[in-house]
Amino acid sequence: MSRWSVFTVRVLVVVAFALILLFQVLVVPSIIAQSAYMYPMFAYLQVPAIIGSVMLLSCGQVVLVCVWRLVDLVAEGRIFDRRAFAWVDTVIVALWAAVGLIIVGAVVVNVTGATGPGLFYPIIIGVVFGTGAALVMGIMRRLLHQATDLRGELDEVV
Repeated sequence: MSRWSVFTVRVLVVVAFALILLFQVLVVPSIIAQSAYMYPMFAYLQVPAIIGSVMLLSCGQVVLVCVWRLVDLVAEGRIFDRRAFAWVDTVIVALWAAVGLIIVGAVVVNVTGATGPGLFYPIIIGVVFGTGAALVMGIMRRLLHQATDLRGELDEVV
């Protein structure tokens, strides 16, 4: 991986991490507070909504940290090391956790009646894309495992 590619990925990771942090600290609480003001009958969901949203965004931050570390391993030529599996596994767990949080949020919203007609689609999209990303990462993990085994065999031959 070229230095330019590594630098570009790192810049994108830092920018994405900072934007997610901005959303966690400023945007999400503000939007949820406005919703609680506009719909006082659902104001009791304000704190759980903030906690769930921050946890969901934290899953994205975990993925970004793992991507940073995996890019480091690629740049150092050590991606076929067993240590890479821990980072890939963490990405998979974070993606499944995000899917779980979306499902829990959907259940809470539906049980409390705080749902609107347009909320169904983002929930479905989040679950489908989150599940798809987790499954693709599982496949990538298996490919990494096979490549690591082949690299070990090649090292033994040489």
